Amino acid sequence: MKKYLPILLAVFVLAGCDRKTKEPETDPEITAATQVFLKVKGNTVFRYADGTTQLGYNDKRREFRAGNDDMSSYFILTCSELPVREGQEIRADLCWRSGSTVKTSNGLSFKVVGYESTGLVRLWCASDKTGAVVRILN
Repeated sequence: MKKYLPILLAVFVLAGCDRKTKEPETDPEITAATQVFLKVKGNTVFRYADGTTQLGYNDKRREFRAGNDDMSSYFILTCSELPVREGQEIRADLCWRSGSTVKTSNGLSFKVVGYESTGLVRLWCASDKTGAVVRILN
């Protein structure tokens, strides 16, 4: 019995260990969004609203822009390559204004977690907890 004691002790210790619950790979708010939207480090910083916001898109620069009419809140996402399919991984630089402060975050690694034929693209950077929903305008 003594020779099995260390094994039994290990089994009991491991059985009582608190296992980390795995966080969802993508923020559910990003995957459910149907309009242009930006969330940085888990906080919503921009949300599209009909009649008070403008969208811009530059295919050559792979740049998405969204802002309210007085530009007191906006974001610009410049991608290393155009997001064209779900599962694609791209790098991007992000600039946004919230309140009176303009902030930037460069070299973020985004995964395309949603791509619709309407041009709506959902991007998620898990390491930074940053998500963007952008629209490719024709």
